[in-house]
Amino acid sequence: MALVIGSGVVLTNKASVEDAQQAVMGFDNIVSFDNVSSTSATVENPIANVTNPATSFTWEALNTATQTITIQADGRAVDYIGIARHNLNQIGLTVEIKYNGVTVLPAQAVTDRQALVFLLSGATPTTIDIIIAGATTAPKIAVLYAGKALILERNIYVGHTPITYGRDRVSINGISENGQYLGEIVVRETNSTSVSLQNLTPDWYRTQLDPFFAAKPRVPCFFAWRSNDYPTEIGYCWAEGSPRPVNQRSNGMMSIDFDLTGIA
Repeated sequence: MALVIGSGVVLTNKASVEDAQQAVMGFDNIVSFDNVSSTSATVENPIANVTNPATSFTWEALNTATQTITIQADGRAVDYIGIARHNLNQIGLTVEIKYNGVTVLPAQAVTDRQALVFLLSGATPTTIDIIIAGATTAPKIAVLYAGKALILERNIYVGHTPITYGRDRVSINGISENGQYLGEIVVRETNSTSVSLQNLTPDWYRTQLDPFFAAKPRVPCFFAWRSNDYPTEIGYCWAEGSPRPVNQRSNGMMSIDFDLTGIA
């Protein structure tokens, strides 16, 4: 069974995440057009849309009845599930997760409206079921990931802005001819943060983190900077620019700084 430590992140006794002070990145994803299905979907918003990392496309159920999204994992390794741009934060709605028909996350409410990450015991299930019940509005999800989470090798401490507080807003403020404030029109909103990692072992950087930056095209990731203490400070975000590692020490240890921008 999973131990719920917050509305955004679920943590279990999986050895690799026992130290939940470390940041978590979820970019490995086994969900594909061919292996995901749902109880229902509108013609305009099929379940295949959740396989697209773009948040402008969504899956939407036909009605408020209980919905099951099934992923045919076929024995591939999974220890996290990520959901982005959804409406699951409805009063009375619950989410339950099953591996091979066995509950690994009991039904629980969702309070966050954008990015959700569930860290679960590592497993190689044949099927993953995400059961959504109690909706008052037809459930909607834009992005669904499942795969192996990357636990960053070093902790993130001082000098870091949690992505949920790194608000970037482009707006137009209305002012009347006589200088009175009329209101604000928000043109665009995103969240952003910067990550600085030091003393990374060379093998870990090359095999674990660099594939995220080297991918063509790059895909967004789910990012939780300190999942135990701040389980709701999660972003669905992408790397900006061209991050480059630096050889930091004579023993080959490396450092890297990179910027992440995500949906607000």
